[in-house]
Amino acid sequence: MKLEELDITRDDFSVFLELNPREKIEFLSDATEYGIEESIIKQIDNLADRFIPEMPYIETKDIQVGNYKLSITILKDEMHFNSNSMRAIRKFVSKLWNDGLLLSKLNIKKTKFDIYRYFKAYKIIGRGTPICPN
Repeated sequence: MKLEELDITRDDFSVFLELNPREKIEFLSDATEYGIEESIIKQIDNLADRFIPEMPYIETKDIQVGNYKLSITILKDEMHFNSNSMRAIRKFVSKLWNDGLLLSKLNIKKTKFDIYRYFKAYKIIGRGTPICPN
């Protein structure tokens, strides 16, 4: 298809106006090579990536440590521990340290979503070889 033969409708043009100059050139190139529909779908995906923020990965697990429950929330590079027993938190953090996970304490306060009494937050600095507790 030649550029002169390209037929851009009113709806297609409104998408075209939202693009930056580099994306407009890419749109026209794709439209002549693959067709208008393919080009519009590609550019709408690019616009969606630009305007819709990426949600952070969050994982929560509840485990049993002795007689107490321990809630662990893992964010990108942080771990939050919440339990009714400070000893359970210390015990689990010590186990992680001995397994080679390097943690640094963060000064984050407990929120209303942390249902247990005690709360501790740590930044994950890195991973290493397991450390012998002796």
